Amino acid sequence: MSFLLGAFGYLMLAVSLAAIAFGVFMAINSKTRGTGKYFALWWVPGAAAASGIIMRDIVTFTISFTCFCIAGIVFAFEARGAEGTKRSSVKKKRADRKSERTTAENEKRNYRRRAS
Repeated sequence: MSFLLGAFGYLMLAVSLAAIAFGVFMAINSKTRGTGKYFALWWVPGAAAASGIIMRDIVTFTISFTCFCIAGIVFAFEARGAEGTKRSSVKKKRADRKSERTTAENEKRNYRRRAS
């Protein structure tokens, strides 16, 4: 049983370190910089929880797992907030374009009226 627990701990540590590396890779790109930072920071307590499994320390595992869950909730809410902001900015740009078209059309109509 202890072999399986150790193997599971090492597997979780490898997954956590790979996720941290992926978050750092995401943070390199300017478009995904914020999300990458949050993603990498989210998996740091996951790596600590995995080390708690490897050391068979229930306190380290419990505290790290709790921090990992809280960080995951924050990451989910942050992603939703950024997505909502992105959608509203897209709607705003569309509305601005629509009003620009209307203004340009009105100017053409007024020009035609003045010319005749």
